[in-house]
Amino acid sequence: MTSQATRNISEVEELFDYMVPNANSTPVVVKGAGAEVWDADGNRFLDLEAGPGVVSVGHCHPRIVEAIKTQAEQLLQSPGRFHSPLTLKLARRIAALLQDRLKRVFFANSGAEANDGAIKISLKHAMATGKRGFGIFTLEHSFHGRLSLALSLTGMAARKKGFGPYASFPGVVHLSAPYCYRCPLGLEPSSCGTRCATEIEEAMKTKVPGEAAIMIAEPILGVGGIIVPPADYWPKVQAILRRHNIILIHDEVFTGFGRTGKMFGHQHWDVQPDVVTFAKAIGGGIPLGGFIATDKLASTFEDGDHFTTFGANNQVGIAAGHAVLDVIADENLPKRAETIGNLLMEGFRKAMTRFDFIGDVRGLGLMIGVELVEDRASRKPATALAKRIQAEMRDRGVIIGLTGNYGCVLRITPPLVMTEAQAEEVLALFTDICAKLAR
Repeated sequence: MTSQATRNISEVEELFDYMVPNANSTPVVVKGAGAEVWDADGNRFLDLEAGPGVVSVGHCHPRIVEAIKTQAEQLLQSPGRFHSPLTLKLARRIAALLQDRLKRVFFANSGAEANDGAIKISLKHAMATGKRGFGIFTLEHSFHGRLSLALSLTGMAARKKGFGPYASFPGVVHLSAPYCYRCPLGLEPSSCGTRCATEIEEAMKTKVPGEAAIMIAEPILGVGGIIVPPADYWPKVQAILRRHNIILIHDEVFTGFGRTGKMFGHQHWDVQPDVVTFAKAIGGGIPLGGFIATDKLASTFEDGDHFTTFGANNQVGIAAGHAVLDVIADENLPKRAETIGNLLMEGFRKAMTRFDFIGDVRGLGLMIGVELVEDRASRKPATALAKRIQAEMRDRGVIIGLTGNYGCVLRITPPLVMTEAQAEEVLALFTDICAKLAR
């Protein structure tokens, strides 16, 4: 007799034929609450991906659900080019989180679209202020989305495989990432002088077509492997960019809205980007993104220069955004991310003292990477081992992602509402699996 589980999987496999090929797999998730989800057979999983990074306030938070329901009964989509008080107020709230230094918001549908718009407004500003050349700096190991321009900015070749010139926007120059565990310059962190930051000025002489106009980068590189730069990296980069009148865009699509222990990732360092892009967490599960720029830079856009059908007009998403900010503030989720993140980091580092295949543990808040290696001397990526640990954890009720150019970094980015007990559960299971594989 066919079991219900087999029937569920069989049905999904049949329906899969109607989708463009993708990497989705079982379990068949049908329900979520907080940091937990359930599959079609009632099995419960702890979710360490969160969307990835989308449901920072938790799956189906009651206040988000209520805001969506209430707005859906009033207005789903604002008609065309008309003001929405709900949208204007959300823009003001986001600006307040950045002390109104960044003030002008454009709402979009996703992180890729937000990054595209941020580059567009920055290029127009560069032209208006007399730049002769439009070089765009970005980082190796970076990820900025899957649209044509976003793929060009992304520093991960595997994401571009087979797409030819679709991912070759002119003027994009990739710089060395501050990946201290695998320093691209072959230096040791104790004596490198943050060489990857000062590399910018050399690249201006040798790699940029004309003048450099923009640098876009994630404060912490997410999909590239949870790469946390050394403390002096961003201050050095900002000083160089200001010296040469280069616009700094910080892609906070993953790091924004409390994930790293602060409202925005760049706030861990003494830096002031000219533009910040956002998405994922702000919608609480509803598609919403955008960018926020200085008043001076934003004034470059004229009426009709940029538009999107949804974004600011998507009133359900905008209502969800208000509710997300309420929950983040009322439940002090950045502080919770810091507390639970420190607990997890301590646990993973304790496991690192026992198991030689754990090469590095790094992160801020609830944005953590555990890099697995064949051995610590060679630091050879242990891609197969990472996949096995991922599968073992899934089979035992924990969903965890793999990331990085080498596919050997376990990515821990759960909802920020994760409890201490849930974190301890994750650590106990991870340690048990590692002990089993180390035998």
